[in-house]
Amino acid sequence: MSNSQEVQQHLEKTVQQGQAPRDQQLVFEPGTGELVVQPQGSSKPSPDAVVADQITEDGFFWSQT
Repeated sequence: MSNSQEVQQHLEKTVQQGQAPRDQQLVFEPGTGELVVQPQGSSKPSPDAVVADQITEDGFFWSQT
């Protein structure tokens, strides 16, 4: 599965369940400008990476299309 598909599925689960899946975390990698999904508790891909689960739950990535 490609990274974009994993991110899409993570976002869909978060919207449907009202919270991020507890076995995964969504991470924003500022060096590449990409979101990545990785197992919960994994080390971040770089020191500048930010776990984005809370802002995802708050609806930051939600779109009304």
